[in-house]
Amino acid sequence: MVCSSPISARFKHFNVILIHGWACGWQDWSGVISRLSDDVEIGVVKLPGSPDAVPLEGRISLSECAAHVIAQADELGFESFTVVGHSMGARIAIELAANWQGRISHLLLLDGSNVPGDPDKAVARLANQIAQLGQQSWAEAAFGSMMLDNLSPDKKRNIVNRAAQYQANVLMEYYYAMTEWDCDKFVASVAQLKCSVTILQSTSLDKNEIRRSITSHPSSLWLDVLKDLAPWSSIKIVQNTGHFIMLERPQLIAKYVEQAFSNHVNLKLPNLK
Repeated sequence: MVCSSPISARFKHFNVILIHGWACGWQDWSGVISRLSDDVEIGVVKLPGSPDAVPLEGRISLSECAAHVIAQADELGFESFTVVGHSMGARIAIELAANWQGRISHLLLLDGSNVPGDPDKAVARLANQIAQLGQQSWAEAAFGSMMLDNLSPDKKRNIVNRAAQYQANVLMEYYYAMTEWDCDKFVASVAQLKCSVTILQSTSLDKNEIRRSITSHPSSLWLDVLKDLAPWSSIKIVQNTGHFIMLERPQLIAKYVEQAFSNHVNLKLPNLK
């Protein structure tokens, strides 16, 4: 579901929807929200099956996630809006903009990537890891590989514990949906983009699903496809930062949201000459 923050009631012109990543939650955006001006109306997505959200019933696809967001945007009265998506949320953001071109004014994509390989094999690897380690130890290992060293111990603990609290079947369903979209829809969806796009990239994921700093490993399928098929995109490299850019650099994310707001206002200003 999408929940409206207290900021929502104060502005009726510029709308932003925030979409969290895989095994993550809406709480990741709290630092960004607190730094946005009163001129921004915010919708915060809680994907089904995530903490504090409605349960996930059966299978899920990223197309269904996008439709879910649009339905909730309708409830909030967001005729058009900017989308900020992190990781899997960046994929959902692209799916939204590809299929609802008239609704999405701007994409802000935070550290997206592509899971390599076949979806069935990818999920089998994940299931095997969780079975061998147990979900808590798996979460510590998996999220520890996402370069969390710059975060406080409390924030690290919250990320890991939240992932460990997910139902295992929910983790599998979203991992399959994410990997399937990467294989079957990523390139075609990027080719359909028409809106402005800003990409903030701090890490890259290699063919062995190992996450590395973007400064030392700048090449990735994610960036290469966006460069080729959406060449107007603005790509910003965020150095010395792990996968959770919005937790490490909330002021940076707020800056780019406010920049999108400024561009929106300037486009709406009448010609006073």
